[in-house]
Amino acid sequence: MSGCLLGAGLLLLSLGSPAAAHPHVWIDSKTTLLFDAEQRVAALEIVWRFDEFYSIYAIEGLDKNDDGVLEPAELQPLAKLNVTSLKDYRYFTYVRANGRDTAYGEVVDYGSRFEDGILSLRFVLPLKEPVDPRLAQLSFTSFDPSFYISIEPQPEAPVVLSGAVPEGCRVLLDRGDETESLNLAESLFVDATAADSIAAEFASRAALDCATSTGMR
Repeated sequence: MSGCLLGAGLLLLSLGSPAAAHPHVWIDSKTTLLFDAEQRVAALEIVWRFDEFYSIYAIEGLDKNDDGVLEPAELQPLAKLNVTSLKDYRYFTYVRANGRDTAYGEVVDYGSRFEDGILSLRFVLPLKEPVDPRLAQLSFTSFDPSFYISIEPQPEAPVVLSGAVPEGCRVLLDRGDETESLNLAESLFVDATAADSIAAEFASRAALDCATSTGMR
């Protein structure tokens, strides 16, 4: 099995024995759907807040001026490394329009912060082609197929709409089943594609419902 470990090195790891699979890194996620002037979803702004233990590990050695404060500029190389490496994994974010995967543009807006003992990563994921939610069913989910990283929507306001939002649009959030580990039989599927991964079965999912503004109901 393999998983993507975000951190000072952001290495692809061999996770050893498949006898058990469970998360080693926990992320609280907030997603903002960014609408363009034509009321289409043009991008997703994603903010990940890492667990405290991992945060301390990831920032080791990054305070270059030894002033005890990690400034955004000191964290920018880490953010760049994370975003660049996550590209091959679709940023652990799977956006679908009418049931089909959407293509992404280049991620150029990103950064990290370290506040109150927590490391966060923010990046804007542009859609290659904006999606009109009045004409297409838009949904998205975030997960690591290897199940090494657990990504869950934050408790408060996990999904926000911003920009020229069509009247009547709302977010429907289905929080996934909580699980700490997988048994041997389940873990055999961890190497499957993202769509078939056991992790996908446990992932939270969000859908954008704009039917009330188009009479589609």
